[in-house]
Amino acid sequence: MTVTPTKKFNKPWLPIRIRKLIGLVLMLSLIVFYAMIVMTVAVTTSVPENGLIEFFYYLVTGVAWVVPAAAIIYWMQRPDEAE
Repeated sequence: MTVTPTKKFNKPWLPIRIRKLIGLVLMLSLIVFYAMIVMTVAVTTSVPENGLIEFFYYLVTGVAWVVPAAAIIYWMQRPDEAE
């Protein structure tokens, strides 16, 4: 008895349109909460009032949100599998 291979159909768990909607909500939430956390840390902890140190603190924290945002965008933009 010979079994012929059939192509397995993998319907995407989340279509790209739903992933983009979820990604939009995640990105907005990330930006708002990240900004609140960065501001709270800057005000309540011991970030020295030295202008150069403050500059580098805000430079690093201002760019650090890009890493999780890039992961969300990568997840959002994955193409659906062809049928």
